[in-house]
Amino acid sequence: MKVVVAYDGSDHAKNALFFALNLIKKEDEIHLVTIVKEAPRSPEQVIIQSEQRAKQMQDEVVSELSDYKIVQKILESNDVADSILQYCNNIGCGLIVTGSRGLTGIKKAILGSVSNALVSKSNVPVLVVK
Repeated sequence: MKVVVAYDGSDHAKNALFFALNLIKKEDEIHLVTIVKEAPRSPEQVIIQSEQRAKQMQDEVVSELSDYKIVQKILESNDVADSILQYCNNIGCGLIVTGSRGLTGIKKAILGSVSNALVSKSNVPVLVVK
C-alpha cells in the first residue's frame, strides 16, 4: 500500500508519521509530502518558503526511517489539501496520514484547516493524529 503523509515539520506531523509507522507493513511505501509556498490562511501561519528548507525538514526525519520505503516529495502550491489529494490520486495511494494541526498558530476547535479539508474531500481513508 502507498501511504501519503502530509509533512510540514511540526510536532503534529512528526507524531502522525511515527504513529503511522506502527500501522503499516515494512513493504508499504511511505510518501512524505511537503508543500512549499502555501498562501497563509491566517496571519500567524508559518509558510515553508523554499524547497531547500522543505528538503532539510524531510531529511531530518527520514534519517530515522532507514528500515522503511520512503519517497520524498516536495510540491509547490497555494492549496495544501488539494495538492496532497491530487498527489494521492496520481500515485494511487490507499491512505493519507496527517497531524491534527500544522504550523499555524491559531488553535482550531476540532481540526486544523488542512486536516479538515483532507477529511472532507478525500476519496481514500484519512488518518488524523493528535
